[in-house]
Amino acid sequence: MPGQGYFRGLPPLLGALENYRRLQRDSWHTPGHKDGAGAWPAWRDFIGPHVFACDLTELPDLDNLQQPAGAIRAAQEQAAAFFGAGHTFFLVNGATAGILSVFLATCSPGDVVLLPRYAHRSAFAGLILTGARPVYLEADWLKEPLLPLGIRPEVLAAALEKHPRARLLFLVYPTYEGIVPRAEGLIALAHAHHVEVLADEAHGSHYGLEPRLPSPALKLGADYVVQGAHKTLSAFTQAAMLHIRQGLDWEKVAAALNLVQTTSPSYLLLASLDAARYQAQLKGRELWTFVLDLALELRDKLSKLGLPCLGPEEVCSPAALTLDLTRLVIPTAPLGCRGEEAAETLRRSYRQEVEMAGKDYLLILLTPGDREEKVERLVAGLQGLARRSGRQLLDWRLPALPVHIPPFVLTPREAFLARRHRVPLKEAAGKVAAEIIAPCPPGCCLTAPGELLTEEMVDYLRQVLGPEAGIMVVEE
Repeated sequence: MPGQGYFRGLPPLLGALENYRRLQRDSWHTPGHKDGAGAWPAWRDFIGPHVFACDLTELPDLDNLQQPAGAIRAAQEQAAAFFGAGHTFFLVNGATAGILSVFLATCSPGDVVLLPRYAHRSAFAGLILTGARPVYLEADWLKEPLLPLGIRPEVLAAALEKHPRARLLFLVYPTYEGIVPRAEGLIALAHAHHVEVLADEAHGSHYGLEPRLPSPALKLGADYVVQGAHKTLSAFTQAAMLHIRQGLDWEKVAAALNLVQTTSPSYLLLASLDAARYQAQLKGRELWTFVLDLALELRDKLSKLGLPCLGPEEVCSPAALTLDLTRLVIPTAPLGCRGEEAAETLRRSYRQEVEMAGKDYLLILLTPGDREEKVERLVAGLQGLARRSGRQLLDWRLPALPVHIPPFVLTPREAFLARRHRVPLKEAAGKVAAEIIAPCPPGCCLTAPGELLTEEMVDYLRQVLGPEAGIMVVEE
């Protein structure tokens, strides 16, 4: 098998890089820093010489990402075997590249794609690139805090009956806040109607590594799964994977991926994917048992502090199955401050940086990189915030989302390619949107290219964005 035995039992791509580094060949090729010799010395000293030594181009000994036949191919094959895929692609343009490639490989202009409006903006980019027509699935929402729970099976069933020629179902699995939808039933429904399923598992690359974690989407039957391996595993930022179910045509996806992914991939990113997979395979269960125990301990400490985190029992519903316990949604109303204010105080006064601040909550995540002492510092910071409390509790929640999904006049692609201009929101009602507006929180697409801007939606946008905000619209 290509890539076996590259160096001292290291995973394939790391072994190939180590082999090449030891050859000490003179470089007459890119990159221009020439193994760090041409780099700014202060920069080289800051990040270290080994980083430059591994920042290489697609040399004969290091394989080629667009047509892998050696170390990269072996690394991808080992990743596929570990994650249970028929084929795995390494991505250096983030999970976004994987999503776009699946859209391009499966959809043609006019094809119907079923998706929720809280999908990542890359899904809307896929609609723009392919000319596919969206059918938005009505989601269930948690009211406090305002978070998407998922799609009920009857909602999907009705959409499948109404759109018998639907081509693709886009599932968010899990949500940004770690809410896990009832995906297995949704996937089975889609397959019963001959619709393929793309699961956005960007925040769930650790799923399946420990029994208390949710099942991975591949195991539930998804056809295509993208994982942001840098989000919860140890890969570098921007490094991701695309897994394809056994038996599907991966070559068409490969051709599409070559359209949207760089021809000059970073070997640092590629090697970090190989290393992250290897680490998960060797010690995944042990590492994530520690993480889950630490997360439960932190949840208990926060509850005793009067800050009960969102729990599985609160999200379990016809749309949502459970919650990833390693993601903590911490309420800030008991602290008497907005989420953004709490995050700023934690940052400035206690050196704690959270993942995201909502209007009335903080989001933090735990991984194998966290330790007991870090937990204690976070708890101390939140205790400090609690001591400052006593102010009147105000209602800082976001207003309820508009009841009606705006009708669309053009496909997202048609609207994106049309002539456009910006108008104040007060003048936007009745016009056709030419851009995506999806503020986070709540992380939901409020308006997409091609949609009619209704009075209801414009009023909501003014509440969320401010009365002086503007929006790009299609020229009449």
